[in-house]
Amino acid sequence: MEVSQAVKDSILQLGAKRVMFEQASETLETIVLGSSHGDYAFDPAYVPNSFNLCYRSLDLKHCYSLYQRTITACPNLKNLVLFYSVFSPGSMLERSPNEGEIGPLFSALFDLEVEYQSEHLTKLAQALTQQLQEGMAATLIEEAAKLDGHAGFMPNYKGAVPASEFKTRLLSHIKHNYESGADYYLLKILALANRLGHAVTIVIPPVSSAYRNALNTRSSVLFRELIEVVDLFPWTVPIKVLNAYDDEAYEDSFFVDSDHLDARGEGTRMLSRAIAAMVAGSEAAA
Repeated sequence: MEVSQAVKDSILQLGAKRVMFEQASETLETIVLGSSHGDYAFDPAYVPNSFNLCYRSLDLKHCYSLYQRTITACPNLKNLVLFYSVFSPGSMLERSPNEGEIGPLFSALFDLEVEYQSEHLTKLAQALTQQLQEGMAATLIEEAAKLDGHAGFMPNYKGAVPASEFKTRLLSHIKHNYESGADYYLLKILALANRLGHAVTIVIPPVSSAYRNALNTRSSVLFRELIEVVDLFPWTVPIKVLNAYDDEAYEDSFFVDSDHLDARGEGTRMLSRAIAAMVAGSEAAA
């Protein structure tokens, strides 16, 4: 079956994440989920026994399935870090005409069995799963193992999104933000963490001044549903929010484009240290 350029661009990096995850799963205590902002901006070296499972355009639906997968694979899991970006509420990967096929690839590689409304994506997920079972996995693992990186973090393969796409991408990011029930999968993730006793750190990543100016909206408005969900429910486990969106300490020079930190730069080190402090604080409070 013919696949999109997004799948072709992603298969080695996601294959490498799968290889690293399988090697580390028995010792993992902290799993990090989310889209490209987390893929660029979290270095697991700062949090012992952690793993970066973030990837480009990954939505909360797939994050929920990945979280379920880690529960069965990681017997020592006790912390969840969730990157939550401007576009997270209402974002559905399968709606994307350019990125949608990344979902079935993720589902096939990590045995997620995600259900899709699209017949095309359903068939693609089945075809990719079958190819992996029929021997493609060995070849993929052999090639993926050659990539540089650690614990799902591969900073040498993170480039800038073209500046010409900035406005279009920004508008598409917030297209569905205020639809009713947009945070359905956020609630499912937090409810599952609450039931399992896993501490949660939700990270609102920093963005450049150009990004903030283009939206011209306070973070308290952009992320109001998230704030309400965290504040209003009687959670029995620590759920903390690290809001770096308005933090001007993340200088524009720290970014490779409007909203992605340089994976090898000071901004990623700053945010990773801040996440490490939040995780350590949650563990102490537990």
